[in-house]
Amino acid sequence: MKVTAALFWWDELPEDLDACVTGVASVADRIVAVDGAYRRYPNGTAHSDDAQAAAIRDAAAASGIECLILQNDRTWTGEIEKRSTMMAVAAIATDWVIVIDADHVVSAIRKEVRTELSQTAADTIEVPFITPLLKGRTLEESSATNWHRRQNAGKEWLPLIFRALPGLTVERRHWWYSAYRNGTKVCLGGWDGTLPEVQHARITTRYSVEHRCLYRSPERIRIQRAWYNDRVIVVEKTGQEDSQPGLPESVYDYETVPY
Repeated sequence: MKVTAALFWWDELPEDLDACVTGVASVADRIVAVDGAYRRYPNGTAHSDDAQAAAIRDAAAASGIECLILQNDRTWTGEIEKRSTMMAVAAIATDWVIVIDADHVVSAIRKEVRTELSQTAADTIEVPFITPLLKGRTLEESSATNWHRRQNAGKEWLPLIFRALPGLTVERRHWWYSAYRNGTKVCLGGWDGTLPEVQHARITTRYSVEHRCLYRSPERIRIQRAWYNDRVIVVEKTGQEDSQPGLPESVYDYETVPY
């Protein structure tokens, strides 16, 4: 059985990337990491600096897992294009795909998790997701959105491990995962009830994700807030999250707390 971690990142601290890769390597055999900002992200660029890619490679090598880094020659049209590319590559020659963001730190017992994955009939695995607050900070000043604030309420179960079914991808919303099972298009996570849903299961062995979004710098939080406010406008006008022709130029709102 092969397990691949799928990481997308842009402009992160090398030490945070090291923690992210080292954590997920406790379960995965390989990591596929996709770099680059989104077209409408404030001051976004196609590539992060070289130290970040080096941190990912070094952490993977130190953990004994394979590493593939993908970098585009342009900014991505949005999170859907970037995530769908990441999932398509990660699903090649593997059995399971673990989705991680750069601010995720996985804690797991490798043998137990992999045994459970090898024996389950489910195609989507939900895992415990915990969002701690950095000591000395308030929740209000640490949150880019109200969704981030709500995550601090305690443990949540999120679908973040997916069987590598044919056509595994992301559509319309960054949490809407789909694939094909026996020739039928199915929902692996998210969606709006328009697709048949595969079997879900909650992990029963030790596996958790510490979501460190509330650890980010105040400046990064403000930039993310502007990006999320712009995305609200994009979704209202297009019904999906990526940049599309005909949209107005972004007018960034760094103060309104969305969602």
